[in-house]
Amino acid sequence: MRQSTLHPSARAVALGITLLSLAAGASAQDTFSTISSVYFDMKYQGGVQEEDVRSLLGYLQGERATIIQQVGFDSTKKIEVRIYNSVGRFLAGAGVKQPWRGAYYFKDVLHVQPVQALEQRGILESAISYELAMAYLEAARHKGCPQWLQDAYAVHFSDEMKRLSQPVGVRLSSFSDLNQDIQQYPNPPQRDDVHYVLGQTMKFFIGKYGELRTYGLFREFDGMTSVETVFKRVFGEEYHGIERAWAGSVKSSKKVPH
Repeated sequence: MRQSTLHPSARAVALGITLLSLAAGASAQDTFSTISSVYFDMKYQGGVQEEDVRSLLGYLQGERATIIQQVGFDSTKKIEVRIYNSVGRFLAGAGVKQPWRGAYYFKDVLHVQPVQALEQRGILESAISYELAMAYLEAARHKGCPQWLQDAYAVHFSDEMKRLSQPVGVRLSSFSDLNQDIQQYPNPPQRDDVHYVLGQTMKFFIGKYGELRTYGLFREFDGMTSVETVFKRVFGEEYHGIERAWAGSVKSSKKVPH
């Protein structure tokens, strides 16, 4: 083996330069560029195509407008969107352990896996729509909206139901059972069964009370009025009666082919 002719100190300098070069390359990959709009700051890592970023921005703006129109309240909330160039960087940046979720909203930041990877999995639009709905209904949840109701709207809005299958042997008697299931299975699609029931729950409300009253429910939470009172005010029926009807509908529901 040929021996190095560099003096030890020279070899140390050369090694230092190599390490700095590698660090610079990694730093360039980790650095975020930014494209901003009124409601979104799109931050994307090196290697992410600007065309994909702008396309995603357009989709986000359209979905935001639909959410605002449906639930009936405006929001000046600005969301930072971080698009990663690898699944590993997404997991590290979002603090998620498994890559089940194509996107993850947390503390005003929407973390997104590589766009092309999500397109290949066929979940780009549903993953983004679900998290965006969760983001804009966060204010309602802070005013007393139950988590299960927030999730139910998000599942319905994302049109995720079309790829889910009806679970076998569903036994739910109260809305609080949904919250327990959400906490037990926090990472979709690990909780596909839970998401199916959540989507079916929103379908039940819309079918029984109509979209206008169902979506208007979210505006009624004010941080002081109980959930039972809000439901009675909006639907004109006692909470427990609504709950019993819902439990029966979930038990007897069948998945409608698309």
